[in-house]
Amino acid sequence: MKSFTRLLITAGLVLGATALAFASPRSKSHTTLRTQEQFAQLKSGDVVFYSCNECRTVTEQTIQGTDQAMMLCKEGSKVTCPMCKKEHKVVMRGRPAAKTARHEVVYVNDKGEECFFIAMAVDKP
Repeated sequence: MKSFTRLLITAGLVLGATALAFASPRSKSHTTLRTQEQFAQLKSGDVVFYSCNECRTVTEQTIQGTDQAMMLCKEGSKVTCPMCKKEHKVVMRGRPAAKTARHEVVYVNDKGEECFFIAMAVDKP
């Protein structure tokens, strides 16, 4: 009976430790940067995440300044994935006829398919 109790305690500790190891913190989330206004708010030292669907990676990047941040959303510019080195073209999507409509920043591959996005970590309230 003593060995059975030890077995149960050991199994409980192992399962508890495993659950803690795989638990993710819920205090942070992310927001996808989709407008030029969002990129304009970035400042030197801010950390963003490049998410590439081509190579299926997420890479942390530090913003060096406002000029760099604005190049990430300038229509026609190119953003290179740090991992696979593929270039993604910046295009603006939206309804140009509607003056109140916001244009979204979208990153496309050479086939015109959306394949990349940039996000920023934010604290959840």
